[in-house]
Amino acid sequence: MVMVLATAGFCALLWHRLQGLDIAAVLQALGRIGPMSWLAAGAATCASFWAVGRHDDTAHRHLGTGVPAGQARRAGFCGIALSQLLGLGVVTGALVRWRMLPSLTLLQAGRVTLAVSALFLGGWAIVTAAAILVLDGPFPGAARAGLAAGGLAALGALVPRLGLRGWPNLFTLGRMVGLAALDCLAAGLALWLLWPETMPLAALLPAFLLALGAGLLSGTPGGIGAFEVALLALLPGQDEAALMAGVLAWRGVYYLAPALFAALAVLRGPRAARRADVAAAVPAVAAFPEAGLMRQGVFQPLVAGGTLFAAARTAHALVVLREPLAGGARPADLRALTARAAREARAGVVYKAPPRLAAVARRAGLAVLPLAREAWLTPATFALETPARAHLRRKLRKAAQADVAARCEALSLSEIARLNADWVAARGGEQGFSMGRFEPDYLAGQRLYVARKGLRPVGFASFHSGAAGWSLDLLRPHPEAPDGTAHALVAAAIADAARAGVRRLSLAAAPEVAFASGPGRRMLGLLSCLAPGVRQAAPGLRQFKQAFDPRWERLYLIAPSLFSVAVAGWDIRRAILRPRPVSAPAAQAPQAAAASADDNAIASSAGAWQMGRL
Repeated sequence: MVMVLATAGFCALLWHRLQGLDIAAVLQALGRIGPMSWLAAGAATCASFWAVGRHDDTAHRHLGTGVPAGQARRAGFCGIALSQLLGLGVVTGALVRWRMLPSLTLLQAGRVTLAVSALFLGGWAIVTAAAILVLDGPFPGAARAGLAAGGLAALGALVPRLGLRGWPNLFTLGRMVGLAALDCLAAGLALWLLWPETMPLAALLPAFLLALGAGLLSGTPGGIGAFEVALLALLPGQDEAALMAGVLAWRGVYYLAPALFAALAVLRGPRAARRADVAAAVPAVAAFPEAGLMRQGVFQPLVAGGTLFAAARTAHALVVLREPLAGGARPADLRALTARAAREARAGVVYKAPPRLAAVARRAGLAVLPLAREAWLTPATFALETPARAHLRRKLRKAAQADVAARCEALSLSEIARLNADWVAARGGEQGFSMGRFEPDYLAGQRLYVARKGLRPVGFASFHSGAAGWSLDLLRPHPEAPDGTAHALVAAAIADAARAGVRRLSLAAAPEVAFASGPGRRMLGLLSCLAPGVRQAAPGLRQFKQAFDPRWERLYLIAPSLFSVAVAGWDIRRAILRPRPVSAPAAQAPQAAAASADDNAIASSAGAWQMGRL
């Protein structure tokens, strides 16, 4: 009823405006449009609807529906072609998309339609504001600035209310603006090509874009009435007969013809979707022990090109941890990851990649940044009585003199909670992402080492353990623990690993900026500006690990470009510093906070034990 009343109102307004119009003059003007103009306008319409289909693809990526790109574009073309002709765009668009995408519910199709509307209106506002400022339209200087500012203000007020699940990321924003520019400019070009009289394109486009917005916001079928009234008002010096002839021709090419093709496609129905990825099972033996982080939910299985990864999503990145879960380093894996991430409007990023994968990435032309150095050792050959471990021996003697002993055991929940509460109170909170966080169920899958002073626990450490080796995860000495407690915890684990025949034990990583030299030091120095404290805390972390005289192996950040490195680095820093709440019930208590011995090389905290959240 609202649409009917709005249509009637705008049509009445248009009729009043055109009462003296000579119909014969309109028909004569239509006859002056040549065949080449019709063909060129058809080509411009095709370009506009090419962008229209990709509006839907962008919305599906943003919402993470999993709909293949081809299906999304086809449904988008049909939805927009029919809804712009029939009116009530949100309702008709949702129904058409529901018909063309059987994998979605009507509610999901409605959310996609709202997202497309919001993305397009946002892009239209930016393109219109730019056109008004840059092109020689029918507005004086002050009016041009006011209209441009008003368009951007409307964008800021309107977009959050149109159903988007959060603001789109930078990749989506850039794609949105580019597609809206192509869509709107091609539509304006089609009208200009069908204009019976000579008129500069630069003068027509600003008025066309504003009239297009008026028609869209009116909700009437094809914006009828509102579009014409706005265009007549914005182009007062134009011959009204020629103007109406051009608009009628444009409506036939740009509205009626696409709607007929879309109606045929909707009657035919959806096409069968092709699977984008090959299913794969999580390997029982992962290539790196840190795969145990998947039990905490941030990193989850991801299949790309038939290869299984442990991946996490940030605003701009699909972040893969280290390497494929089954091991190996092939260019095809990186290409598949990049393509998989692109379908979600994200950058495919490998975080803490080993040197062999970094070498493959360099050959593939990807950006590779030295990020950190992992400290590791071979337990079977580890010996305390070496000159390089003199500092470690002194720390262990101090712990022994304070009656501190460490061994593998299970702690009760109350003991863990008390230790965590004290640790967090001293250090101000826990961090996350690629660092383990306190959670009883999570710790139950790790090797847990407890340091006691007499019978009282004064600290504990946990290790990922598997066929690929052990890796230090959580290290939490009590703030008042005797000197050497943390060293005693790690030394106890090394001794057990040697007896168990473990080939490799990792002490986790220290950031590249902690080392005196290195190819990534200058760039990481810039990144450290995003994380205050990284330079101050990094040397202490390195010193702690160096006491065990480990081998140091560089770890890398791999991304498609240096820009992707920057935005992914920022995302990872935020993910470390602001982790999502853990899901375990026990973690709801304040004392559930904890920290990790692993440094993520981008974010930091005040202490040297934990540097800290694609």
